[in-house]
Amino acid sequence: MKEAELSRRKFLSILGAAPAGALASCALTGGPAPGKRPNILWITSEDNGPFLGCYGDPLASTPNLDRMAAEGILLENAFATAPVCAPARCSIISGMYPPSLGTQHMRSKEPVPSWVPFFPKILRRAGYYCTNCSK
Repeated sequence: MKEAELSRRKFLSILGAAPAGALASCALTGGPAPGKRPNILWITSEDNGPFLGCYGDPLASTPNLDRMAAEGILLENAFATAPVCAPARCSIISGMYPPSLGTQHMRSKEPVPSWVPFFPKILRRAGYYCTNCSK
């Protein structure tokens, strides 16, 4: 594999290991050419647990999410770094444990260090379009 290419399998192994730090090297080197990059749709849903059809809930009617799970990647062994939404989101976006950033407690006013590369910034450096419509 060429240095600038990033296979889906390699991307997922990097993503599973440490999103922010591992993708930083790809972003800093320019990453793979636009036609060679994986297409990423990241959806974060809070406070719902496994209450989706793709996770076996017989009462859940989630056909679009079920189809995406069937055609994409369904995480079956995921663990939370924090039991509440804001610290968990911080962990997802930074790849770091909330206590190491001072964001473990809800409504924390602790500033995140400027050297922490958030996941969307790394993706933008690699040429991806990222948006956050509400949080």
